[in-house]
Amino acid sequence: MRQSVLTVAMLVAVWLAWMLRDLVMLVGFAALLAYALDPIVSLVQRLPLPGGRAIPRGTASGVVILALALIAGLSLGTAVPQLTGDLARFAEGAPGGLARLEHEVRRFAESHGWAAPLGTESEPGRAASLFLHALQQWSVRLLGSAFGSLGQAVGLLVLPVLAYYLLAQREAVRTSALNFIPEDLRPQVVRVQNAIDPALRAYVRGQSLVCLLMGSLVALVLWLLGYPLVLLLGVVVGLAEVIPFLGFWIAATAIALEGYTRSPGSALAGLIAYVIVNNLMGYFITPRLLAREVKMHPFYVTVSVLGGGALLGPPGAILALPAAAMLQAVIVEFAPSSRERAT
Repeated sequence: MRQSVLTVAMLVAVWLAWMLRDLVMLVGFAALLAYALDPIVSLVQRLPLPGGRAIPRGTASGVVILALALIAGLSLGTAVPQLTGDLARFAEGAPGGLARLEHEVRRFAESHGWAAPLGTESEPGRAASLFLHALQQWSVRLLGSAFGSLGQAVGLLVLPVLAYYLLAQREAVRTSALNFIPEDLRPQVVRVQNAIDPALRAYVRGQSLVCLLMGSLVALVLWLLGYPLVLLLGVVVGLAEVIPFLGFWIAATAIALEGYTRSPGSALAGLIAYVIVNNLMGYFITPRLLAREVKMHPFYVTVSVLGGGALLGPPGAILALPAAAMLQAVIVEFAPSSRERAT
């Protein structure tokens, strides 16, 4: 009877988690942020105070969260006006540029006898206008599908608050969670908590290495191509690595817009360079780096990200790999060892 009740309770918990999946994902993002900031908080705690006192963990966590919010605000304050100006210049010059491109393609086709498939020439700039309109609609749909449901659930403003609680009072949060568990099951829950902790730390460590390497490589390549603001673009590219699929388009758009302020050729060169570096990293380096950290084969790293993206979109793609790493850690913790099976 007791086992049946526990089974039903687990099924109800799974059903509730699915119904509240936006909230669950928000908590998941807060946990990942807390794990990423935990080494910085520990470093701040070790800073000397007058009288040899130690900085309380709550104070250190608050300082780190506020510093992160300040850096994010300053970065957005620098990046958004720059990208907005680039976008305005692109929108102003793109119709004429695309019209010239259309004319050159048509002239090349006519000189080789390929004019028939292209049809008659449209009014100047009409193809460019249609292309820009389609691009605008696609961008709005993409951003809406990526962030709409998550923003409606609780709001990203709650994210730093949740991360602060997990940073400042992590042991209290863990202890409080045990109060929802029957007393005889608490040792198993503690084992689960102890198993997933190193798995999440390994994932954060691996993802941080990927972001740092990707941002540095792209910044170096763009600097060699003569791009301005390579540091800012490198940060954008590095942070975009956290967001599978969508992050690529965000970084590519930023690079193309910044390059277009110099010339269309510069935008094309930067875009091609980014695509090459991104593919080399994505196929040969990123899966192996993450696989080495989370102790999972690159095949399953790739499959888990694709599965999470197919199930829950970009947020699911972000959380899929840490979820798979936690599941693997729990199975390894509770699976009988070879010695136990032999007996």
